[in-house]
Amino acid sequence: MAKILSQDEVDSLLQGIGGESQPEEPSSPQEESSRDVHLYDFSSGDTSIRGQLPGLDSIFNAFSRRLRNLFTVELAKSVNVNLAAVDFVSYDDFIKGLPLPSSMHLVRFDPLRGIAAFIIEAHLAYSLVDLFFGGTGQKRANVAGKGFTAIETSFLGKFVTKMLRGVEEAWEPVVRMTGHYLRSEINPYLLGAAATGDVMITATYKVDLGHLSGDILFGLPLSALGGIRERLKASFAIAKQDNEEGTVDESTRRHLQKHLLHTEVAVRAIVDVVALNIQEILQLHPGDFIQMKRHGMEQVEIWVENKPTLRGRGAQNNGAKVVVVSERDTYK
Repeated sequence: MAKILSQDEVDSLLQGIGGESQPEEPSSPQEESSRDVHLYDFSSGDTSIRGQLPGLDSIFNAFSRRLRNLFTVELAKSVNVNLAAVDFVSYDDFIKGLPLPSSMHLVRFDPLRGIAAFIIEAHLAYSLVDLFFGGTGQKRANVAGKGFTAIETSFLGKFVTKMLRGVEEAWEPVVRMTGHYLRSEINPYLLGAAATGDVMITATYKVDLGHLSGDILFGLPLSALGGIRERLKASFAIAKQDNEEGTVDESTRRHLQKHLLHTEVAVRAIVDVVALNIQEILQLHPGDFIQMKRHGMEQVEIWVENKPTLRGRGAQNNGAKVVVVSERDTYK
């Protein structure tokens, strides 16, 4: 029988049946370049903005210290507050990432444009209310499907209003702002702080009450910075405002003075100081007398941070013992 196919043709046919494909023709330069193309979401400004506004870190850290002082004063207990993270996210991701339920509050800072938001995590919010109204704050509430009463919302709103003063002070080296409380909200999709494609600057603060910890989130639209972005492109320090002669300008001096005058120091009233050697101290027993050189409370030294600074005399006022200052700047 005559051969219809040559041996080479038979081999090629068998290779095709076996699933082996023919060599592909070389790809064109356009096809090669298209394989390296990756989709980029322009609504996410994290990559392009991160690191370009380092001044924000200084501001947000300064606010954490003021927030710590506010908690300590309002709750009459030591509270630790730390800046946990600073992020740049789209407004849509900001809304989707909010913990639910939460106590949400809208605020505005003149002259910045747009609306900012404070978000207090539910567990932390309930503990704050409990502590303020005399509770221990240790009971962990079941927040699933639970809202906030009118009293709770009112208290939290007033607390956020006090937080605005701390924001103003933290931003003062860059711009003088005035904060305004707008309203509270429970539905994140009704916040309306920015448009979906806008970039939000978020600062997350970790609040530690000892028995319980929670987050406070501060969100500000990037577009709100407007004309002050140039001032935030470099890490700033108050001392950078020195003038050409090397002296601090008046605005810097006032800023330093304002915070320095609120610095807490230890003050002690010293009735007398007696010198004893170690042997005499070791021989003291309960009931022994230490002879003072001064008579009663007629001469009292007031020591500030372990340095004698003022002089006065002891007295009583409404049943309490007090010291009446009579001299100052008498010690070097």
